[in-house]
Amino acid sequence: MLIGFSGTSNAQIDSSLILGLSQKNVTVSVFDLSDPTGVNMEVNLWGFVRYPGRYRLPVNTTFLDLISFSGGPLEESNLEDIRIMRNMNDPTKKATVIKLNYEDLLWEDQVSTQTKPNPVLQPGDVILVLRERRYTFRDYLQIYVPIITSLVSIATLLITISRN
Repeated sequence: MLIGFSGTSNAQIDSSLILGLSQKNVTVSVFDLSDPTGVNMEVNLWGFVRYPGRYRLPVNTTFLDLISFSGGPLEESNLEDIRIMRNMNDPTKKATVIKLNYEDLLWEDQVSTQTKPNPVLQPGDVILVLRERRYTFRDYLQIYVPIITSLVSIATLLITISRN
């Protein structure tokens, strides 16, 4: 009888497993821009855009359409290496990665006059916008000030030693 009571007294119910009792703050970003009268698909947009998440879109939506729907890239986005991963979960098709470069549109003084690829998205595509670190004057200052102060200290030490 003692063993039976000890087993039930140590049993705990994990309320996070019961629907509606979870105390966890989970945010899910699903954006439904689908066409109620047409054929739709789902794609995932990850990385440094204003609204990353899963998007339900009409078929024949292009990459630039999706970037526009997402609110555009953030300042730290690396637009030189945007990746579209296609057929990653389909063993019957060859998985491919499409790389895009839109760097000149936001960061260059001269915009390229070459036509940019704007691929039509396919169901299940995962679009990845990576982060690029752009250094500001303050960042460079944080890098070089310790080096310069160390060199000045060493030079001062050498001058003091040479005078003695």
